[in-house]
Amino acid sequence: MRVLLYGGTFDPPHNGHVHNLRAAARTVRPDRVVVMPAGLPPHKAASATPAALRYEMCKACFAPLAGTPEIPALEVSEWEICRAAEGLPNYTADTLRMLAQSWPGAQLYLAVGSDMLLSFTTWKRWQEILRTAQLVCESRQAGDGAALAQAADGLQQAVPGAKPILLAQAPALALSSSQIRAALAAGERCEALVPPAVAAVIAREGLYGAPGR
Repeated sequence: MRVLLYGGTFDPPHNGHVHNLRAAARTVRPDRVVVMPAGLPPHKAASATPAALRYEMCKACFAPLAGTPEIPALEVSEWEICRAAEGLPNYTADTLRMLAQSWPGAQLYLAVGSDMLLSFTTWKRWQEILRTAQLVCESRQAGDGAALAQAADGLQQAVPGAKPILLAQAPALALSSSQIRAALAAGERCEALVPPAVAAVIAREGLYGAPGR
């Protein structure tokens, strides 16, 4: 069984996230995808958006992908959010360990963006991650293929027993949650940048400075 983990703050989840997840899934052909919104991400400031709303937006964004040819099954998990409610930080190594216990013998994959791959040695227990799961990297900037290949080679050489790192072959889609938040704060619309169901939650709650309904 192949399980693909796709984590992030998702504040908000957007079309770029969907694009990158599909690219990763086409590369590894998972039996199941686990989307994991973060609770207390150690590399970023805590989100001002309530975790319950980020979880709702993730379900609205990603749940429709379940049952598609590249993603037979998908779940959006609250595991890291529940840990954050207990005051525990989110470390990907712990999440992967939980998945390994939930699906004994499963082949684990971790979807990461190009920015994450290039800074991977700053992650907590990054060597353990490389031995536990196979990374699949999606480019977020056109023309960074050579840098990603070099980074992947360096990581594999640095860690005995590291699983081969895969580079998804898909065009980069340059879009970030911070750009969307800034656009909404400036009074711009976001319907072209996020799935309609996500836009509906943003409008309903007046998130990121968007005018509420």
